[in-house]
Amino acid sequence: MNPRERLLTTLDHREPDRVPLTARLWHDTEARLMRHFVAETRDELHSKLGFETDRTHLKMGPPAAWEPTGEYLNFCDWIGYDAWDQRVTYEEWGIERKLGSIRPGSEVRQFYFTKHPWEDLTEPSQVQEIELPDLDAPGRFEKAQGLAGRFGGERLLVGDLGHCQWTIAWELRGMLTLMKDLHTRPAMAEAILDRLLGHYMDLTDMLLDHGAEAIRYSEDWANNKSMFIDPEMWRRVFKPRYKRLFQRAKRRGAFVFFHSDGNIRPIVGDLVEIGIDLLNPVQPECMDRVEIKEKFGDMITLDTGASVQSTLPHGTVDDVRRETLHALKHLAPGGGFVYGTSHMAMYDVPVENILALYDTCREYGGYPIRVP
Repeated sequence: MNPRERLLTTLDHREPDRVPLTARLWHDTEARLMRHFVAETRDELHSKLGFETDRTHLKMGPPAAWEPTGEYLNFCDWIGYDAWDQRVTYEEWGIERKLGSIRPGSEVRQFYFTKHPWEDLTEPSQVQEIELPDLDAPGRFEKAQGLAGRFGGERLLVGDLGHCQWTIAWELRGMLTLMKDLHTRPAMAEAILDRLLGHYMDLTDMLLDHGAEAIRYSEDWANNKSMFIDPEMWRRVFKPRYKRLFQRAKRRGAFVFFHSDGNIRPIVGDLVEIGIDLLNPVQPECMDRVEIKEKFGDMITLDTGASVQSTLPHGTVDDVRRETLHALKHLAPGGGFVYGTSHMAMYDVPVENILALYDTCREYGGYPIRVP
């Protein structure tokens, strides 16, 4: 099977030749692994780890006329993210950020928000007057077209929509202000969400027009213990909007991939009901993945991995091996399973633990699964 066929088979809840693998690596970790393997590209690194890249992400880019300043390029390099992608996600909306304080010798590279451009709006009618990023600007999908032409048929083409409701709403409005809106000014909150919904429904169509076979929607709905809002409010306010968004993709035959960190167990059934096909990362620190597999494994694919909060950074090689074997034994049978690192393996993850993860998957990840 080629990588695309392998992923499509597991999405169809059938067993491929082996478990599809992914690697989500913070740039420091990736650089250390590339030095270890003397690899020059990400695809070469994946091959050294024992798998082939199975998907390519198609994203909207900034207009062709955009020329980043050296200062902006340095900022994005320091926080470890692509300037092209960051521009579309934040600054093009008017969201402003600065680097956080960094201790000497620390590898932690974060930013904080300095401006939420919709924070001072007071009336729902004002939301309709705001000019949103122009989806038709020249050059928006030039990179996506190139990737689709290069990898179509070999990899699954995933239209990456990113933040689309909750996360972009609070980034524009400010989290505390949006929270107040939801409880005391619901008309304001719904005006914001509806304006965003229309924008991202149009973007979904455009990514599909450029060859996307799946659409990935990304939010962060919870911390390790609970969701940020009451699940009943989520069902009342957000669920119907997500349903419209997901159906926009599904009626054209595309898969729906959904990402959310944290403990979203209360709404997994709702997400399944409104059409997701793949859930990531099913965070091992706070969700019972075996329970999720037992209840929903015939309807969704679990795209998960070894813990990046505990086992990978702080465990031994044997700990990593045990967690990986447990996941393969209980989550892989029947398909509907993708494995790797649950999220970004950060600067504090030893190389030997990454190697243990993928060595174990190479040894025991072939179907039929036979884990001792």
